[in-house]
Amino acid sequence: MELRHLRYFIAAAEEEHFGRASDRLFVTRPAVSQIIADLEDELGVELFERQAHKVKLTAAGLALLPRLQSMMCDLSQAITLAKQVGEGKVGELCIGYGSLSLYHPLLRAAIKRFLEYHPNVALTLVEMPTSDQVKAVLDGKIQVGFMHFCPDDGHRKQRRGSAQPEGEASLERYVIQTGGLGVVVPTDHPLAKKRAISLSQLARERFVVVPRSSVSPGYGPLFALCQEAGFQPQVVQEVHSIASQMNLISVGVGIGLAVLGKDFTYPSGLTVIRLTDVNYRTNFQLSWLKGRTEPVLQQFIEVVKELSAPSANLNAAGNED
Repeated sequence: MELRHLRYFIAAAEEEHFGRASDRLFVTRPAVSQIIADLEDELGVELFERQAHKVKLTAAGLALLPRLQSMMCDLSQAITLAKQVGEGKVGELCIGYGSLSLYHPLLRAAIKRFLEYHPNVALTLVEMPTSDQVKAVLDGKIQVGFMHFCPDDGHRKQRRGSAQPEGEASLERYVIQTGGLGVVVPTDHPLAKKRAISLSQLARERFVVVPRSSVSPGYGPLFALCQEAGFQPQVVQEVHSIASQMNLISVGVGIGLAVLGKDFTYPSGLTVIRLTDVNYRTNFQLSWLKGRTEPVLQQFIEVVKELSAPSANLNAAGNED
């Protein structure tokens, strides 16, 4: 028994006429008659009463028709769903991001654009630092993440036995933007009007740090950088996220080092000043597991690439109504 046997039976049953069924199926009338006869032979029962100008279902045919109609409807829905999943129009996508990503317009623009293009995709956003995102991608807890790395930072040393290099090597990356390092101060700070300063000018300042951040210098990199500048930093507060760091800086608890780059916009009440004597390059990138090819993930990657192209207006894309 083939699928066409069932399709021909349903058409003939609904039309109650082999000729009209053949027109509906774009085949000849003898072809419909032969397929129906083959189906009846295989089942061992008659499904139609043949009359002069029409056909009527037998009791066996009446029992079979609604079940086949339901089955064909389910089959059609399954085929449609498979096509939509294959095209990335339906599915699930879990995205990781850190608080620093919130200060770049691409995150908001990409989420907004993706949901407009793919409203039937179930989107989940999980806030976590880059170090946790790498493991989450490897463990399959998230499919993709907005991550920040300092690949050129000579002060960032990998501890023996850590799985981080292997984990990062397992990621595919699309670099959205590179940046450097600046110092964040409240707008009423004496240094706020400076366009650029040296790190040594911060010798008497108090620092708010994010020890677990993979991009903003925590204890180790901060002390190394400051020692090169000739002083020991005074750390007055440690926090768990860059968002918390910015909040404490804004109320005058201290200052902090943060990514300085095109498109990064920090909250009002804060000023970011370029550091002239620090070589600390950063990468803002979208990362996912090598070899992972789900259509919904690929569709999101394409949206990010489209929005991060040189000609893209991120601020406009992120503020569309």
